[in-house]
Amino acid sequence: MSTRSSKMMSVRRTTLVSRKMLIDSVVRLSPLRLIANPVMLIVEITFFIVAAMALDPEAFPRLATSSLQIFYLEVALILLITVWFSTLSDALAESQAKNTATSLRRLEMEVSSKKILIEAGSRRIVPTPSRELRTGDLILLEKNDTVPIDAQILEGIAMVDESLLTGESTAVRKAPGDDVIGGSQVLSDTLTAKVTVNPDETFINQMIRMVESSKRPKTPNEQAVTIVLIGLTAIFTILIGALLGVSLVLSLAADLSVLIALYVCLLPTTIGALLPSIGLSGISRLYKEKIVAKSGRAVETAGDTDVILLDKTGTITVGNRQAVEFLPFPGFNERDVGEAAFLASWHDDTPEGRSLIRLAYEDGFVPKEMNALDASEVYEFSASTRTSGVKLAGGTGFMLPKSGGTGRERGRLRRKFEPHVEGGVPIGSDETEIIKGAPDAIKKIVKSVPADYDKIVQEISAAGDTAMALSRNREPIGIVRLRDVLKPDIRDKIMAVKVMGIKPVMITGDQPLTAKSIAAEVGIDEYRPEAKPEDKYDIVKREQAETRIVAMIGDGTNDAPALAMADVGLAMNSGTQAAKEAANMVDLESNPAKIIEVVMLGKQLLMTRGAVTTFSIANDVAKYFA
Repeated sequence: MSTRSSKMMSVRRTTLVSRKMLIDSVVRLSPLRLIANPVMLIVEITFFIVAAMALDPEAFPRLATSSLQIFYLEVALILLITVWFSTLSDALAESQAKNTATSLRRLEMEVSSKKILIEAGSRRIVPTPSRELRTGDLILLEKNDTVPIDAQILEGIAMVDESLLTGESTAVRKAPGDDVIGGSQVLSDTLTAKVTVNPDETFINQMIRMVESSKRPKTPNEQAVTIVLIGLTAIFTILIGALLGVSLVLSLAADLSVLIALYVCLLPTTIGALLPSIGLSGISRLYKEKIVAKSGRAVETAGDTDVILLDKTGTITVGNRQAVEFLPFPGFNERDVGEAAFLASWHDDTPEGRSLIRLAYEDGFVPKEMNALDASEVYEFSASTRTSGVKLAGGTGFMLPKSGGTGRERGRLRRKFEPHVEGGVPIGSDETEIIKGAPDAIKKIVKSVPADYDKIVQEISAAGDTAMALSRNREPIGIVRLRDVLKPDIRDKIMAVKVMGIKPVMITGDQPLTAKSIAAEVGIDEYRPEAKPEDKYDIVKREQAETRIVAMIGDGTNDAPALAMADVGLAMNSGTQAAKEAANMVDLESNPAKIIEVVMLGKQLLMTRGAVTTFSIANDVAKYFA
């Protein structure tokens, strides 16, 4: 029932959007709106003249005949349809821009927040809609809560998922003094925060304003074609005016509708009629490559691309950091580290936890202690300790269930790991405690660390990777290297882009070391680390100000303003809805390397457009002398 209701709502919403678009296309028929398109404005003026002739031929002595009223009406109708198709395409393009802002506004969904009221020294929680929160209000944020509005943390430490907004898959550790963005999600622990903005001043609202103010400028090719159209229109207007004047002066029979028909035939309407068809063919050809283009203009513009802006996470890399290597400390081997990582991650449903299990399985490091997992005590991740893990009870005899799940949902004891507890596992106990976490956090709980502990961690960080340390019974056993994994063939595709004379630029919100490492690995010379949404938007505007055609590839909500502003915006289908709405192309297979196919097809369409324009001009001139 709910599925049917959602489908009906979707159909209703689509119908409403279509109705608004049609109404907007009619409103755009106003001469005041058509001034920006001189050719169509002139065609509309001729429509009014011919329509007046159809209604009252006698008002045009020597220029109209009463017996041809039906003919006049047919000519007027054809002229009107010609103009309406032009306004319909403009209305469609603007409708897509409005959909982008609508998609961003969905992130401002009404959230019931937990407002903290302090009265007479007592503190109580009052459920409050997010729209009623104001600057200075105190709110409580618990695990799995959605942050209702931008705020600053006063108490507590927690991991917060901001991927919906920043595009970075890594959860961010938030402590007192840090800001949290409305729409992000608390993954662990509890926070007390103070609201820093009113509902209309949030981070999301800033992005909405940027998207709504974004207008893709005309490319040099489009500007050149516009100049040609205006020039030809002026020339043929003078010629037809001269013919009409001569016929009146010499008292020659001249039907005004015939002159108008000749005039419209001479106008470069062929270019206006065929160029959209070229764009439509580009849309069709791109769809065969599993890319949905929202307009033919975007496909053609891709052929002129000078700069490609690539977002790192989800575009160049697969998104989440993956475990790629087990590094044992002296006295241990890779199997020891792999088995410990497997056991410590069995109850961890995060992408990083799953990647640890996958790597251990691929290397054949599945531990024999699997029978103890079902009776284990789980240490859940805590942002304050930055660790998680498991305590295995030996000799339990419990086996993993064969059906009904993995055993992760069973009623085992779950608590936070307490690093201050001395000893960990009692001497002589057959229990095993395995802890994984940040290297500095593990360093605090173990009895001692190997001499090269810090050196290994620093080398991993210098390479742009992330280190995760493992301990068994308070003894460090090794390090796991986590890495941003590149998408297949991305390096070759970027080299192909550079060969075509296009400059690739990587933009990411990640730290400089990681950005530098990834850029060097794929062959990108220019990159911008720690970039905020407004930075990406400003970079696009700066490149366009230098008359460069900019293509932007992204997948996060933070990419939406830049995708909306770029001449060519290609969003990954795996990305957020806001990004897909802002872009004028969506790659269904989420492969950023396809930008090469888009650029090559764009160049082919530009050559076709040049041929059509040349033919149209020659044809119009030939008509006049025929």
